Amino acid sequence: MVLADVVGEASLKLTPVVPGDPSLPVHGAHTSEIHYPARWFEERTIMLTTGLRFVGSEADLDEASKLVVELRRAGLTAMFFGVGVYFDEVPQALVIACRNAGFPLYAVAPEVPFYHIENFVNKSKVSPDAYVLKRAMWLSNDLLQSISAEAPIQALIARLAAAARGTAILYEDSGKVVEVSGDGPTNLIWNELRERPDGFEKIKIGRWELMSRSLVLRGEGYKLAIASRNAGIMTELGDALLDTAQRLLGAINGLNNLAISREQHENAQLLTTLQDGIPVSREYRYWERMRIFRFEPYERVRSLSAVSLGRELLAPNLMTNLFDHANTVGLGLLLAENGRTPDSPAGLHALVADLPALAAWLENFSPSVVVGLSEPYSDLAATPEAFRDAETAVNIARRRARAAHRSGISVKRSIILLDEVDPATWLLARRQSPRTEDKLDRFVRPIKADPELTSTVIHYLARDQDIARVAKEMFVHANTVRYRLRKVEELLGVSLAEAAAVTNLYLAFQDEVSALAGHEGP
Repeated sequence: MVLADVVGEASLKLTPVVPGDPSLPVHGAHTSEIHYPARWFEERTIMLTTGLRFVGSEADLDEASKLVVELRRAGLTAMFFGVGVYFDEVPQALVIACRNAGFPLYAVAPEVPFYHIENFVNKSKVSPDAYVLKRAMWLSNDLLQSISAEAPIQALIARLAAAARGTAILYEDSGKVVEVSGDGPTNLIWNELRERPDGFEKIKIGRWELMSRSLVLRGEGYKLAIASRNAGIMTELGDALLDTAQRLLGAINGLNNLAISREQHENAQLLTTLQDGIPVSREYRYWERMRIFRFEPYERVRSLSAVSLGRELLAPNLMTNLFDHANTVGLGLLLAENGRTPDSPAGLHALVADLPALAAWLENFSPSVVVGLSEPYSDLAATPEAFRDAETAVNIARRRARAAHRSGISVKRSIILLDEVDPATWLLARRQSPRTEDKLDRFVRPIKADPELTSTVIHYLARDQDIARVAKEMFVHANTVRYRLRKVEELLGVSLAEAAAVTNLYLAFQDEVSALAGHEGP
């Protein structure tokens, strides 16, 4: 047993007056009020006293110094002074004497009988195995308290550092510090961990003893490390601390996953209810339910629909990233993955707050997913119609993405906000009849057989009928562009000077024109 084991025992209520080296060994604890007590004590013992010998001479520095020097020569570890019997606080002369001699001095609270301290120390001496077991249970119970904390991982790392009387650090596999407590050399510790395989024993870094464990949480790798200047603590408790902390981190992770799963289930249920439609009279009740998902009542929101461009599934971590990002920036979000069927691609629906943070949140979607958002609204009863608008927007995004692919145009993201869509695009996106498609297709069929003519018309419309710019982008002479446009006029029997002819061509090639218009040329 060392001094830190005794003074660290919360039930003994010891207060440091002149703190001592925590690694000093303790072989026993006994009470003495006699003069010249040193010869009655064995080495490495703690002397307990209520200060009877100082009654009437509490200001005598010489008397206090003689006692402290005597105890120090006899090899005692520390003095514990019981206040509330003869003195309300430790006499100042004794404090000065201990400080001058570097002799540890601690105050014992009035409500703590000396026999509690004697039993704690002496029973541990008689039965070291029982002490080790008791201490291990105390450490486990102490670390377990972190689970109920508001920030459990932060609390666990702090308690781990306190138990090791040093530093505790949780690193990501990249070396980024997730949590740290204590003043240890975090960079040096990581450098040592990075260079060594898992399963190694203690490492020495200057005056620090280091031990670590590797673990996996939510599919990501981490390293947990503790370091202490007290080699005895690391030898005795290092493995127990790391093993217990590793299990607790796993438990915290499991509890977090359970809470996240439950939150996402409630989140999806609420979204489904709003999509089905709610009466205006119950809007406020639903706004109140949405508060826990970071919505403010009557703030503007958008409905969102997203689908995979192909038949592939959504990225496994997409939903997690969307939830985590929204939680980090305080963005209101209701989110649910669509049920996949053989006739519908993988996708998701969401209700999201229309805040400045929305733009960065949308960056989580990859180019393989097209996204459509309704116009902003604050009337929850309008949610079903807003989702129909979101479906319109996602259809526009999908058509443009496919048109870009056909034209060989690279698209970083396909995200359409319906309020930014022009009326022609909106009307075309809502067309339902195959006859409409056929009518437009028949109008441009004479030129579709010639890819050069088709490409020239699309460039001509996308670049505001600027022949010079079209020629530059297509790497041809301006006269070549004029020749091709005249040929288009001949084949279609129209004049491109007529607004109706340009309108009809735009409607027929609207997806390709929009895709190219959003792409910068050379």
